[in-house]
Amino acid sequence: MTAARRRTAGRSVPRVLARTAELALAAGLLVGGMTLTAVGLAGTAARDAAETFNDLSLPTPSVVPSRSEIVAGDGSLIAYYYPEGRDRMPVSYQQISPSMRHAIVAIEDYRYYQHGALDIQGTLRAVVADLTGGQVQGGSTLAQQYVKNALLLTAVDSAEQRAAVADSLARKIRELRIAAGVEHALTPDQLLAAYLNVVYFANGTYGVQIAAQRYFGTTAARLNLDQSALLAGVVQNPTEYDPVTNPAAALRRRNVVLARMAQLHDISKQAATAAGQAPLGVHFSVPPLQQGCTSASATAAWFCDYVVAELRTNPAYRLAWRDLNTIGGLTVDTTMNNQDQAAAEDAVNFMVPPPPSGYNPGQNAAAEVLIQPGTGHLLAIAVDRPYGAQPGEDSIDYAADSAQDGGAGVQTGSSSKLFTLITALKQGIPFGFRMSVTSPALVGPYQNCQGHSAGNFAVANDEGAGEGTYTLYTGTTDSINVFFAQLERRVGLCNVVRTAVSMGVHRADGTSLLAGVGVPGSPGYQAPADDLPSFTLGSVNVSPITMAAAYAAVAAGGVYCRPVAIDTIVGPGGGRLPIAAAGCHRVMSRAVAAAATYILRGVLTTGTAAGDGVRRGGVYVPQAGKTGTANSFDFAAFGGYTPRLAGYVSMFNPVGPVAHPMVGGAACFRASDGNEDCPGSVFGADAGQIWQLTFSGADLGSPIGQFPAVPSDSLFFRAGPGT
Repeated sequence: MTAARRRTAGRSVPRVLARTAELALAAGLLVGGMTLTAVGLAGTAARDAAETFNDLSLPTPSVVPSRSEIVAGDGSLIAYYYPEGRDRMPVSYQQISPSMRHAIVAIEDYRYYQHGALDIQGTLRAVVADLTGGQVQGGSTLAQQYVKNALLLTAVDSAEQRAAVADSLARKIRELRIAAGVEHALTPDQLLAAYLNVVYFANGTYGVQIAAQRYFGTTAARLNLDQSALLAGVVQNPTEYDPVTNPAAALRRRNVVLARMAQLHDISKQAATAAGQAPLGVHFSVPPLQQGCTSASATAAWFCDYVVAELRTNPAYRLAWRDLNTIGGLTVDTTMNNQDQAAAEDAVNFMVPPPPSGYNPGQNAAAEVLIQPGTGHLLAIAVDRPYGAQPGEDSIDYAADSAQDGGAGVQTGSSSKLFTLITALKQGIPFGFRMSVTSPALVGPYQNCQGHSAGNFAVANDEGAGEGTYTLYTGTTDSINVFFAQLERRVGLCNVVRTAVSMGVHRADGTSLLAGVGVPGSPGYQAPADDLPSFTLGSVNVSPITMAAAYAAVAAGGVYCRPVAIDTIVGPGGGRLPIAAAGCHRVMSRAVAAAATYILRGVLTTGTAAGDGVRRGGVYVPQAGKTGTANSFDFAAFGGYTPRLAGYVSMFNPVGPVAHPMVGGAACFRASDGNEDCPGSVFGADAGQIWQLTFSGADLGSPIGQFPAVPSDSLFFRAGPGT
């Protein structure tokens, strides 16, 4: 008894009959229509097969996996993204050489243009093979092969991948049902092109266009007869007929394809003979895949990284992330402005060059974010480090939250006085409100949002010991710490924190300012911000993106918008996928926003950032901002805006800001005039120089615009201008 007969003898009669009935049912369905009934069919197996066939879910693998593009607001390329890192480039029927089309049909499915999704002759062969103990088979038409390959390539997880290649009758029936649907949706020529775009040609090569490029250095449209026959021959068994590892077998297989083409009168015998005498001609080469934010073709790597991180982590992009990694073919239209991105990159890299650099002996870092007020559109993200994972490169986006590949966040220093100022203005405190302060001072007690004591605050001015009387205006423009500690207590620590929360501020790890991090009393515990009187001096770690959005809310007249980096996502069929909304909403009145801008403009004229102002054509443009310097010069910051652009800059040592403060020799940077500047300590005004250089080259709008004036009869002027 032969091995095949022994295998058949071991099978139960019911199983054989069931297999026969199921295949017959499938054949009947695809020949006669799209619905099965069990009427007139004997046995439970037949009935179950009919019900299974009719109830199958039908994914439609109508989209060939292809690369996606991440583009700037003007449509220029930022980066390519390939599903699973595989290079795939779909082409149309007309972009495939006739010899390639004829070759694949001749050797894989010569009756392709005669039968439908099911080839009855092929199915009968499968039945015979199954009954005689062979592998479980199906008709394996090009339609079915297309379905199998497309489902495999678009699988979203390992379970779907296993299901796509399972050696089972259920998988074959599923393929048949889907193939029938595909044949109704596509013309034969379209389906043939779709098949050639997903089929595997060995050596990690999917699709005829990539195969033509890698094996012959040409395109699918330019494949000649012997090249086409070679590629068509590989498909049946890519391992056995691999032209790279088994050239002799590949050559023999090529000539089999040529002989078959001649037999079917696709080519003449003379043409087959001539092509069969040609050498293999394979020069396999895989050019570097231009994939992702580190590729040679990519631009704006830090912005790119943020976009990919948003797609990966933000639930709003769940469908887009799935498609990006399966079918691809997406166009991710971002909000990036090329002029703004270039201006920010040039500024941070010029003034704080990446180490090693004599201008940056402390190896400090600078990160900057630009946002469009009123829309939340992120226009630029810049970090003064080459992006990547190689020596001398960095992959931590110091501008972003931790979830978006950011670090632990930055302290903001006095730039967080913005929230105390806004809270005071909301409560009607006028510009000329006066308060006398002594430095150092113990200010308190404070209360948290639960009405419990938040303790006292030992605070001193950067200027050292002394006394002085300041208005709301001069206390802000001169950034007087004790003044703001007293003001925070007066308006309420809880109210100040809630103002910050309303303006989108949260910890860099995504936690609310009103929540603690960790277990109270344990190492590393971070108390809620309303338990921290030092909040007004920026003691909570947040991201520069968060702060830029807060300053943008003031520039927008009191309207806060969540930062968004993606404008639209268009799928391969032209449909739009869901995106995250900016959710713009009012968080303060126009009057309060205008009053804050009135004071913050003074920071750049007579205050701590005097000299950091921006001019265009010799004309001083409308601008406002606030400096920030953390204790011991661990961080320096500046938040500023013009009517149509807001930005935030942070400077610090990324190795460890507290262990490596920006003092002494570690306080050097390159000034905007090109000379090294070593002030001994880095202040917020120094970060302001980066902002100044950026805004000197950024797109400030056309026209630049004006800030709304505070009316002279406003209650904010009831105690004078405060100057």
